Amino acid sequence: MGCSMSATARALVRASMLAQDPHASPAALRCALFLRFYGHEFDMAERERILARLGQGEPPRRVPVNWDDLEMALTANRVEWTCYLDLRTGEVCMVSMDRFGGDGDWPSEEEIDAGLEAGHLLPVEPLESSVEYGWMTEFAGTVRDARLRDRLDVALDGRGAFRRFKNVLLDFPAEREQWFAFRDERLRTVAREWLAEQGIEPTTLPPAVSGR
Repeated sequence: MGCSMSATARALVRASMLAQDPHASPAALRCALFLRFYGHEFDMAERERILARLGQGEPPRRVPVNWDDLEMALTANRVEWTCYLDLRTGEVCMVSMDRFGGDGDWPSEEEIDAGLEAGHLLPVEPLESSVEYGWMTEFAGTVRDARLRDRLDVALDGRGAFRRFKNVLLDFPAEREQWFAFRDERLRTVAREWLAEQGIEPTTLPPAVSGR
């Protein structure tokens, strides 16, 4: 719970800064996060020294990102999957939690550890379910059909909201396509922000957002 709260706080600060400056560099984001969470723990001279070091940063790593892989990893069930971005290929290795180290194409723990130590693999932390819930709530507020909007509001109340929300949209094909496009756009933005935070410059373009 503590880790989740910390991650949420960091995400809020990062989102606030990106809202003010969508083109903020990874180094600028690091400085902002440092000031927000740790700046009060140092005197002015030490704080300025740390900020100077953080601001230097490193040149971005150019990676041929597989956007579909990355977006799948960001929305994976963290209970079922562990995901790693391979910085050499841009593809994501998704390891089933109940088959970790088993036979077949799954990498062993030793292979994963070696990749992490060598800097070839980068863990991809899936989004909290509350993030997509927020997207659903935001989308429901954009629906013009009052009857459908009311049904979506009811569906989003309580446990099982994800299933009910999708079931309601099955009866409204046009709005269902709009939801998928809305979700894909939000997810694409999150993927870009995550890459920037990791100091990665994608050499591939994401596919166009479309309905399904």
